Amino acid sequence: MNEHGVSSSTAAVPARASPGQPAPPAIDRRRTGHSWLLLELLPQPLLLVSPQRRLLAGNSHARRLMGDGRIQLHDGQLTALAQLASLQLSQLLAQATEAGGSNMGVWFERDMTTGWLHVAPTTPLAAMLAGTVYREALLLTLHLDRPALTQAARIDALAMCCKLSATERYVLMLLSDGLVVDAVARQLGLQVSTVRSHVRNLLGKTQAPSLMQLLRWTGSAASLPH
Repeated sequence: MNEHGVSSSTAAVPARASPGQPAPPAIDRRRTGHSWLLLELLPQPLLLVSPQRRLLAGNSHARRLMGDGRIQLHDGQLTALAQLASLQLSQLLAQATEAGGSNMGVWFERDMTTGWLHVAPTTPLAAMLAGTVYREALLLTLHLDRPALTQAARIDALAMCCKLSATERYVLMLLSDGLVVDAVARQLGLQVSTVRSHVRNLLGKTQAPSLMQLLRWTGSAASLPH
């Protein structure tokens, strides 16, 4: 048992850590029984952190991010997460403690991937899963964006709400992927004039003022039409 009440004997396997950057402690199975599996099996990286940025525990997804340097520690304290440095993290934890929760968009410089971070005081369930020693901690949940899935879902929503044909949906998908009208025509084996007719139908059905605005709807945070 270390100074944070975390057993050194645990079923979780720590991820590879960068030189000089130890992996965070894993959830203690002996304190939590089999409930630790719920945290380990969740798809999001999860961290339990004290209000002073002391890292208490993390699941396997979080430990992998530690291993590749996306989450950084120094002397057991969280010092960086994505673009957030120590001061910003302290402010975010204080805000979440006072307001009962906080969200912030994050990005990673190495590959410019994005996501958002949810910070909230541990709920009774989270405290039970992680052990009573962590009742005053904050739970950090990192959601990494998957743009391709988001774009596909937005196109599906437009197709359903605006009653797009299968061909119109496919044309919109190709345009959203960055193809120009001529390239879409070649890929589909259609005349350029036919593709332009499909584009006019797309604008009419979605009530988009321009093709540029329609493509923004498929790949941005702007509200979808209708």
